[in-house]
Amino acid sequence: SVQIIFTAQYKNFDGYFQELLNKSEKALYDTFPGMYGDLYLQNVQLFKDLYSELRHYYRGPNINLEEALNEFWTHLLERLFKLINPQYQLPDEYMDCIVKHSEQHKPFGEIPRDLKLKATRAFIAVRSFVQGLGVGNDVVRKVSKKTMRKY
Repeated sequence: SVQIIFTAQYKNFDGYFQELLNKSEKALYDTFPGMYGDLYLQNVQLFKDLYSELRHYYRGPNINLEEALNEFWTHLLERLFKLINPQYQLPDEYMDCIVKHSEQHKPFGEIPRDLKLKATRAFIAVRSFVQGLGVGNDVVRKVSKKTMRKY
C-alpha cells in the first residue's frame, strides 16, 4: 500500500541522514584532537552541543538554526580568546566587545558564514523532506480510513 511505501521511505531516509550526521560527528572527534590538541579537547562540549542542536532542529522543535550556529561561533571565539590569552583576566564587557566586533574582524575568516549558509540550506531541505514524508503518510492513513460514499 501507499502508506507502507511512505513509512519505508521515511525510515530509510531518516536512518540514512542520522548515519550521515553520526559519521560527521565522529570524523570531527577523530580528526580535531590530532589537529588542535588540547585546544579542541578543552572545548569538545561546544561541538557536542552543536551536534545536539542540529539533531533537535532536524527532529522539528522550534529551534532557530541560524541562531544556534551563531551562538556556536560566538562561544568558540570567547573560549579560544581566553585560552590564547590566559595571562589576562578579561571582564565580560571586554568579551562582549570582542564578540560585537567579530563580524568586522572575522577571526575565523569566511568559515562561519559559509558553514551557516550550507548547513541552513541542507537542514531546511532535509527537515522539509522528512516532514513531507510524515505528512504524506498521515494523509494516506486518514484517507484510507474514510469510507467512500456512493452518490
